[in-house]
Amino acid sequence: MPVIGHAFVGLATAVQWEPASRRDGGPLPPGALAFWLPTVVAIAYFPDLVTQLGLIAGIKRVGLIGHSLVVGVVAGAVIGAAWAAASRASFGRLIAISIGSILVHDALDIAQVSDRAPFWPWSTRTVSAGVQLLPGRLMAEGLLFLGLFVVFLAWRAWSGRSLDSLTINQSHVRSARLAWTARVLVLTLVVAAAATQALRASRERYLDRAYQFMSDKRYADALAAADRAEHWPWPARPGRIDVLRGEAYEALGDTALAERHYLRAYDQDPTNFWAIADLAEFYASCAANAGHDRRRRAQPWVDELRHTFPRHERLDEVLDRVHRRLTSRCKSADAPSGDEKHHTEPLPARERDP
Repeated sequence: MPVIGHAFVGLATAVQWEPASRRDGGPLPPGALAFWLPTVVAIAYFPDLVTQLGLIAGIKRVGLIGHSLVVGVVAGAVIGAAWAAASRASFGRLIAISIGSILVHDALDIAQVSDRAPFWPWSTRTVSAGVQLLPGRLMAEGLLFLGLFVVFLAWRAWSGRSLDSLTINQSHVRSARLAWTARVLVLTLVVAAAATQALRASRERYLDRAYQFMSDKRYADALAAADRAEHWPWPARPGRIDVLRGEAYEALGDTALAERHYLRAYDQDPTNFWAIADLAEFYASCAANAGHDRRRRAQPWVDELRHTFPRHERLDEVLDRVHRRLTSRCKSADAPSGDEKHHTEPLPARERDP
């Protein structure tokens, strides 16, 4: 997500659309003037604020909720109406700013190839621009949006328009305390967002290391790296790290722990293709089903794959592996199936962004 970019978009929105008066024509209250800028910047971060607070509270799929278009429209309307009631500014203006800021946030995330499902709750299909239109590195992103913001300010200055809302002019808000409180709030929002992104980047490095260890068949090291990665702010969507753990434990021969993590991954996100694929392959294997009917246990997961992901690019490959496992002869009660599983593959595309 464009961490610094959202701040600059919020600043530009605040400068461009600051109301000149109350809806009855009178002057805006000093508090409404002072907190205009931090409020607009906070709304520009709203989807990420909802997502991070929800994850801290244990709501694993809150990223879908926070970045949903319908939720954005409803939440924006509620925020704008409450904001207008408190500030006595125009309902139409503040509702439009709130909804627009949230939807622009979602659009910028998609432009950065973030893994978003904007049509939730009707669909959990992820949407991406297909190419990375915005830089992914924090420094490059900050420089891009800073440059665009400078151009915007130059245009404002050239056209003779005020920048009082950006400077939070003390005489404008009539209180030094209000002015400095507003400045501190804006700075706090930006620093908190950047710090959260930096910390998540650290988690992502551990997750990348875990994937590399899996590719190298260093399964114990992969599990240790996954443990380091799985802390707030989480570097992957719910269940993704449990898929990795399940594959590592299955490769190590611990079928009980493998099954536990596969089922946990599915419980956390039933839309996770790889959780269902791993369960289908797991129950089709000899090692996991000594004395059980492999086909009977694997078939519900195969059916779910076909029903939920009929056009997934890896579906045929997974179904072929399941078929080979089911048709192989088990040489002993704990014999492995003999076919290679996808845990040795690099997994950069498995929806890391929460």
